[in-house]
Order: sequence, then C-alpha cells, then structure tokens
Amino acid sequence: MNALSIYRDARRRAAALLLLMLPLAAGAALPAAARNKLDARLAAVAVAAAGNRTAPLMASAISREIFRQNSPAEVRWNAAAQVQVYLHYARAGTAPGGAALAALGASDVVGSRALGVVQAWIPASALTAAAALPEVTRISVPRYAFVKRAPAATLPRTGTVDTQGDQLLGAAQFRGASGYTGQGIVVGVISDGDSGVSTDQASGDLPANVWDDPNNAGSFKSSGAEGTAMMEIVYDLAPGVKQLGFCGPQTTLDFLTCLNDFAKDINANVIVDDLGFPGEAMFTDGNFATAVKQFAQNHPNIRLVSAAGNDATAFWAGGWNAMTLGTPVTVNGVTYTTALNFAASGPANPDMTFTVQPGDTVTYILEWDDPWNDASTTNDPNGDYDVVLFDSGNNPIACNQGMNINTSNGKCSYTTTLPLDTPGPQPVQGSQWQNTGTTTASVHLEIFLVKGTPGPNPGDLGNNLKILFASQKSNQIQISPNTPAGSTFGQSAVASPLEITVGAVPAGNPGQIETYSSQGPVLLGIPGTGTGTQPAESRPKPDFVAPDCVSVTGVGGFGSPFCGTSAAAPHIAGLMALLLSAYPGDDPYVLLQNSATPLGVQPPPNGVYGFGLPDLPALLSSGKYPATGAVIASPVNGASIYSGQATSFAASCLGYSASGGFTYLWNFGTAAIPDSSSPTPNVTYTTSGTYTVTLTCSNTVGSGSTSSVITVTNPPSKGGGGSFGLLALAALLTAAVAARRRR
Repeated sequence: MNALSIYRDARRRAAALLLLMLPLAAGAALPAAARNKLDARLAAVAVAAAGNRTAPLMASAISREIFRQNSPAEVRWNAAAQVQVYLHYARAGTAPGGAALAALGASDVVGSRALGVVQAWIPASALTAAAALPEVTRISVPRYAFVKRAPAATLPRTGTVDTQGDQLLGAAQFRGASGYTGQGIVVGVISDGDSGVSTDQASGDLPANVWDDPNNAGSFKSSGAEGTAMMEIVYDLAPGVKQLGFCGPQTTLDFLTCLNDFAKDINANVIVDDLGFPGEAMFTDGNFATAVKQFAQNHPNIRLVSAAGNDATAFWAGGWNAMTLGTPVTVNGVTYTTALNFAASGPANPDMTFTVQPGDTVTYILEWDDPWNDASTTNDPNGDYDVVLFDSGNNPIACNQGMNINTSNGKCSYTTTLPLDTPGPQPVQGSQWQNTGTTTASVHLEIFLVKGTPGPNPGDLGNNLKILFASQKSNQIQISPNTPAGSTFGQSAVASPLEITVGAVPAGNPGQIETYSSQGPVLLGIPGTGTGTQPAESRPKPDFVAPDCVSVTGVGGFGSPFCGTSAAAPHIAGLMALLLSAYPGDDPYVLLQNSATPLGVQPPPNGVYGFGLPDLPALLSSGKYPATGAVIASPVNGASIYSGQATSFAASCLGYSASGGFTYLWNFGTAAIPDSSSPTPNVTYTTSGTYTVTLTCSNTVGSGSTSSVITVTNPPSKGGGGSFGLLALAALLTAAVAARRRR
C-alpha cells in the first residue's frame, strides 16, 4: 500500500472506532410488529415518540421543509406533530379501515389500489399502533416528488415574453400557415406550483380559463411557480387552447390523483409533467410506473408528456466489479471487506467523488437488479449491499445499511438496534446529507458487499447497479465516474408512445444536448420468474428534444431564462396541442416523428436525442396538410340579434392549400335567406326564432364545417303611428297630475 492508502485506512479505522462508541437507543423497546413493519426512518421517529423526544425532530424537519432544504428521502412533519406515511396492504387484501385510522388520529387519508397503499398523516405517537393494524403489511415514507429543474437561472423578471422555442420548433410558422392554434384542446400541467397565474392572465401571458385542481390544497398544496412557467410555454405555442389546467402533487399517490382529476374534471387531451420520484424502481416498472402506464392505456385520447430529467451528470450504471479492501472498514458495527471497484481498468478505485455546495442537501439512491415487489414484506433473500458517504478526511458522514434509509441528515449513528446487515423488501438503498458548512465540500461514496454472491443467475445477488443523485439547491451534481446513458427512470421511462419523454437542447445551440439532460436507453431486466421479475429490455428514450433556457415572464419569483427538461417538455405538449387540433385523424406522435430533424451520430431514435428536434413546417413541406376547418368569429355562438337588423358575419378557414385559396359556403338556417359564398356576408333576418348557421370551408385538401346557433328577437317597441304616442302622452300627463296631488 502507498502512503496515501495507509493514511486513508488509518482515518477510516479511527472513524469506525468513534462510531462504535456511540450509544444506540433501545430499538428493542419497539413491539415486534413495529420493528418488522416500520421503515427505519419511521422506526426512529417511533422510538423518539415513545421517549417524548420528537420535538427536536419535528422542529428540524419543518424548518427544512419551509426553506425547501429537505430531501425527498426524509420524513415529513406538519405542525400537528403528524408524519406522512404510506400504509401498505396486500394487493389482494383489504385496505386499513377509515374508522381504525380515525381512531389513531389520522388525517388527509386517501387510498390507491393501483399502488396498494393508503396515504395519511398520522401522529408520531401512533406509528406503533398503526403498525399493529392487521391489514397493514408495512409502513414507509411516501415517494416524494423532485422537480426536474436545471441549475438556477438569473434573477426573476416580469413582462410579456414568448419562448424562443416558438420559432425554433416552427410553431409560429405553422400557426401562420394553417390558422390552427390548438383550438378545442385542453392541456394539463403537473409541476411545482402555479403562483403568479393572475399576473400572467392580466398581461395576456395566460388565458382567463386556467383550472386549478381543487385537490391542490392542504397537505397536497404545491408551492413556487414552475407550473406557471410551463403553462406559459404551452400557451405561447398553442394560444388557442380551449383550457389549461394545473395540479401540483407531493407524492406518487398525489400524482395519480392529478392524472385522474385532469381526465374526469376537464377532459384533458394532453398532460405534461416535470416531476421525478427518487427511489422508484429503475430496473423494472414498479407499482407507480405501472399505474401511469395503465392510466395511459385506459385513456387513449390523453397524451402524456414527461420531462426526461436533469440527471445525466448525476447517474452511474454498471456491473458489480469487486475489489478486496486492504484494510476492512467498520461502520456501526458492520465490517466490510469487499467494495465496488469503479475503475474500468488500471488501479482499483472504490470512490465515486463529487462536491456539495454550502447549504445544499444531496440525496443518493442505489438500486440493483433483484426482484422488486412493492407489496412485499419479506427481506431480499439474495443478499445486500450497503452505501456509505465519506468526507474528504474519510470520515463516514451519511450511511445506508440494512436497506434502510437513515434519518437525522443521514448521519452514521442509528437510533435503533434494527439489524444493519439484512436487506429490506426492495433492492434499494439511499440516504441524504446536507453540507451545513460555509465552503464547498468534497465527498465520496462507496458501495460495500454485505452478504450474498453477485451474479447473473436467479438466486444470485443482483450484479447490475444504478446510482442516482439529486441536489436540492443547485439541481445538478457532477459525479465521477459518470455514465449518462440510462439516467431516465420512473414515469418518464414508461414505454413509448404511452409516455412521450423529452430531453433538452439549449435555445442558443439547439443542435447540442444539454449536459444534464437525462439520456437513454433505459436498460431494464430482473432475472428469475414470478412477481417482481422482468425480461431484459432496452427501452428507447428520450422520444424527442426541445429547447430549454428560454424566456418566461418570471412571475411568482420564478426566474428567467427557464432551463432544464422542465422547460423542454411543455414545448412538446404545445406542439401536441397544435397537432391534435390540426390533424384530428392522425397520431400526433407519428407526426412529430415525421417532422423531427435527426440529431447525433447515431440514427434515430437514439439514446441522446430520440427522434430529434421537431420542426412542424416540415410536415407542410412534405405534403402532409392539416385538415380543412372553419371558425365562425362573429356573431359568437349563442348570440342574440334583432329581426330587421343587418348583421355582419365573419369567419376564417383553417388548413393549407397549395393552390392558395379557400371557398366559403354559408347556410343561415332558413330558406328565406339564400346561401352565401362571401367570407363576410351581411344578412338580415325578418322573422324571430332560433337559427343554426353553418359555414363550410373547402380547398384542394378537403372541406370542413362548423355551426353556430343564434337567436333572433323582435326589436323593442318605440311607439309608432300616432295613436300609441297619444296614449303614452296621456299616461305621462296622468302620472304627473297624480304626483302633484301627492305633494
């Protein structure tokens, strides 16, 4: 060993001895049901509650939540001393009853059969009792949303602006050539807050009819204005949409609620999201991704669009490559002799290195390809890996042992005596750490083999691994080593075209992928048979790329330019609205493929750019013309006019004609008025009644019609012909005399 290795091992041994001297709380004080069912993070809370020591945990958690410094792996509290949980139950079994949960003091209770969970806020003191409910198989921390936003942009600003993507994608040119602006299409946005909507509506950057999901309230309530910025982009590209909607979920269950609300409450045609859920299955479609897939299959008229993620620089995938440690490492009483060697060649290297900015919280997730069953309560029989984060002095600063995600800022000192050398029900590890210092911290991650034999056969410990990092502050982590391919996961990895996944290219250089834009292909596969296994599959992702770092108004304190795949995805949603409106009989996914300019060295679809950057005018150049349609501008549908009054009709024809012209044919709903071929006819109805006016537009492509209903009424009487005038005058004189007498 060289001098550096000797020094490093010495520091490790010293740190390990220090940790061994840390007292562990009496986890055995928990009843067996609680020990077996509670996630370790919640078990620590239950132990603290039993000793009346939850106040510091609660205060710290709420403070971090207020300042948005909390990790998606942390336990969340509210001011009522409740923690939010997922109560899992057997898929074929019965969910825990409402009366039993009410007796525990639970609130905001909502269930999902698709996920096999009941989501609720439960008093910390009631966790042990909740674990004793016979229907509950285990209790975990919910999968929390993480916004796929790129590094922080410039200071916020406001003002009426248009995204550069409107020109880069040819949306403006397409609207001008066809007249289609997304008429009749409803787009829902799932993101992180819709602050500033009223300001945008006043400036014309959003339409008046923005629907805010009623479920976006209480503990469900989102914050921020990222969703507002996304809606602005959709509206820039498709200003004629019938309606925009917003929903801001906190958890995977909330996300499914948003999808269902958009479907049943506003009949959405397109739903775009920019959320990720770290800890979701990455080697298979877990319960959540499967539920999203089933939603898409059950709603073929709704197109789902998702941001690919900004994880390309914060992801690693590879096979188990063992190295024997020169000096064993001991953490919390567990001694490790074998680590993952990250070096593809040359000297062995157990370290994955990166830096963490002051005040930032970094979350890391490790998964491997063992069977994944969200409903399971049985420990993985194949073995276990552990993950430890070290500082630059090789002191362990965050641990994940026994498949349990730790709490208390990820510190390597557990508050329970739960087993640290046994796996949990899913092959996933993870923790979080906050840099509370004032300078950038250099840290490194190591993965240790606890037990089992890594290998490719059923019964072996999974030997393919994926590691994902998420930064709460900078929204970007650069790890070394790093493998961008395969960094798309969760609902964004659902097979195309059920989910359309969007990567990002900079508006200033749209031929080059953003370094952080998550890439594919998505490599799936879990050996074996039965529940939780999946055949090997290489799933192409992303589907398309679109511009990011584009201008938005910056309302709600958001900022402009807007960078990341969060900005790219709503561009594709806007294009989908245009295409659904202009080509009602065609698959918009195929149209986007046909319009896309291929990018990258590999043929499309490739794992970096997918099919490439869409350019809608390419459809017109190829002879793929939109449907011919008609729009009556005035009088508007439902208008009322007077008989005997000349009325001007105005309309526009939609579509594209190579011969350069449309013919108009008006039918005014009565034989008393002849049809007209004028674009703006003047018509006088002589008889009151209700009339259906129909306009048919035709060109070389075809024809299309629209109808409008108007009501014709007689004008108010003005008194004419002398006799009525004299009577009216007499009545006025009589009233005047009566008024004088009253005085």
